[in-house]
Amino acid sequence: MGRCLSPVLRQELENLDKDSDSRKSAIKALKSYVKDLDTTAIPLFLAKVSETKQIGASSGEHTVSLYEVLARVHGPKIIPQIDKIMCSIVKTLSSSGGAFALHQSCSKVVPAIARYAIDPSTEMDKRRKVIHSLCKPLSGCLLASQENLASGAALCLQALVESDNWRFASNEMVNEVCQRVAGALGKHSQNNSHMALVTALAKHNSITVEAYSRLLIKSGLKILEAGFDEANSQKQFSAIQMVSSLLRFLDPRSLFSEIELVIGEMERCQDGRRMPFIVGAAFEALQIAKRIYAEKGSKWEGGFGSITDSNVVMVTASPESQTVDSFIRHDFYVESPDSMNASYPSRRMSRKLWHMCDDGVLDRSIKDEMFTHKS
Repeated sequence: MGRCLSPVLRQELENLDKDSDSRKSAIKALKSYVKDLDTTAIPLFLAKVSETKQIGASSGEHTVSLYEVLARVHGPKIIPQIDKIMCSIVKTLSSSGGAFALHQSCSKVVPAIARYAIDPSTEMDKRRKVIHSLCKPLSGCLLASQENLASGAALCLQALVESDNWRFASNEMVNEVCQRVAGALGKHSQNNSHMALVTALAKHNSITVEAYSRLLIKSGLKILEAGFDEANSQKQFSAIQMVSSLLRFLDPRSLFSEIELVIGEMERCQDGRRMPFIVGAAFEALQIAKRIYAEKGSKWEGGFGSITDSNVVMVTASPESQTVDSFIRHDFYVESPDSMNASYPSRRMSRKLWHMCDDGVLDRSIKDEMFTHKS
């Protein structure tokens, strides 16, 4: 098709907003169109799709699904266009009005792009660039005041974290996501999708999450309390699930200071006023917390150790995130970007972050020790 797009493209995109039969016919035609699209015409096609959604197409989930077809057909050739695709997805989330179907469609497309854009021949630097291009704009939305955008971004990131290609994310990128989602939960302005993202991060990036464990536990328990006040069982369940995942996947020493508080809150959930699924989830978290508390003793003798790894770099909180919480106002570090998230060399570095003041701020003497250490 070269650089000339079919004149029927706009009409088919507009048909997505019409009756069911017109929509089905348009989807079929558009998918066929994308499959036959010449690589050089992809930028023009994306511009047309973005323009149509700005007009206000009500069937945005179908339009977004075309990106998955585009990625499947053209594979790594779409890498130069990922920034434009993500810009379109962010705009779609922003104008979604909270439509869950649209959020789900976006959350399917993001990991699909990673899957098809990365193949066995793709160089490591390009793999990381793909994940960075997908993740960065979504991470920037986690603290958005617009709840539709923030929750949609969290859902998309959760899907990406749970995908196979998330292992190519740089340590800096993982740390940024952890920092921003912790900040958002600290504000208690966004909840369920953000808590689900934390659960995914705890499972796949436990080392990085450990630096934020106390803040996340405290936020989870406060959100649980808010769920009780609002009689919101979904919020209660999500908060319990997040706390349970932190207990299950993180090193217990990173959150032991909060264990008694967790035990007390989970025991509160055992009375007969709670929904059965809330009682069950809380009971599971309670058993994990009690086991951690019982195992403190001699098993943990010897303290937290000292930093012996030399590959330490600092990641500074962005200006936007610096206003969220006193915890976010300080610099954080992650391990060398040359190491992969799935195989951190040691937990001893992150353990220094567990010695924190009650307000969640790193002790200055510990920060000084961390960043003046020499191998």
